[in-house]
Amino acid sequence: MNTAMRRIGTVLLAIVVVLSAGGSPLSAQAPKKITFLTNYVFHGRHTPYFVGLDKGFYRDAGFDVQINPATGSGFVISALEGGKADYGMAESTSVVQAVAKGARVKAFGVFMDITTSGLASLTPYPTPESILGKTVAASLTDSARVIVPIILNRKGLDPTKVNWQAADPGVYFSLLLERKVDLITASIDGDVPALTRVATPQGKTVHFAAFGDWGYDVFGYFLVTTATKIGEKPDEVRAFAAVTAKAVKYSIDHPEEAARIMVKHNPTLDEATTLAQWRQSIKAITTPYVAKNGYGVATPERLQRTIDLVRQAFKMEGTLSPGDIYADGFVAR
Repeated sequence: MNTAMRRIGTVLLAIVVVLSAGGSPLSAQAPKKITFLTNYVFHGRHTPYFVGLDKGFYRDAGFDVQINPATGSGFVISALEGGKADYGMAESTSVVQAVAKGARVKAFGVFMDITTSGLASLTPYPTPESILGKTVAASLTDSARVIVPIILNRKGLDPTKVNWQAADPGVYFSLLLERKVDLITASIDGDVPALTRVATPQGKTVHFAAFGDWGYDVFGYFLVTTATKIGEKPDEVRAFAAVTAKAVKYSIDHPEEAARIMVKHNPTLDEATTLAQWRQSIKAITTPYVAKNGYGVATPERLQRTIDLVRQAFKMEGTLSPGDIYADGFVAR
């Protein structure tokens, strides 16, 4: 009898130790192997994920995370549906389009509040009116070819007054630096710091006009997974959202250290450029909307506005509601 009681006491003591450590249901178990996909090749925007890996945030939350690059948000969505990844980040535009076409994916948190897309130039073009009559380099499938006309139409301006030059993204920089075009499509937290690094030694200054500043008010990047995982493993999804938010906050509070960590895990990156990219990403994360609603939160009104703008921009048929693209309740307010 005494032996049995001692065994029971030992078990209870072990349980108390686990609970007193504050472990989550996931972290009390062996770390779960998961694959996370970034939206593109690694650069400054993806810094928080590697900070979370390096600092052990993900492991402490119960995840053994493998971070892999992708070739775009569409690739991320396809990989999730095909079981090739567990989680990822994707542009809100791509998520809305994919769900409208029947994709079984859903966002559960906002990684970046506003889009970082826009137009880069060597001369400032501060308003939509200022680009009328100018030449913009963009590939035939570049979303800017649709977004810019939407912006101009909303301002009562004629979209045909913008001249589009078809080009491969690989030659955007040279076309602009050689002044063969007036503007190129670009992202403030990816292309612009890299372009600035090339332009500055030539005595040229890079300017940027953000689509968000011109009224294209859509969410930037969502955290996404499958609708099935959200339905069947809500605790896991909630834990992933929470630990990613923790990594984002640390990276915002310690940008220089975060950039060093990013380069440590990706030695081919330039630390100064990575830091410049991440600082621009921070601006797209720490917006007035986030200050009011909290990091990672998506309100129904903002979600509907994102849906409506994307539907208009891409001439989508049918209707979508916020609940079709976003699972609420997975981000702590």
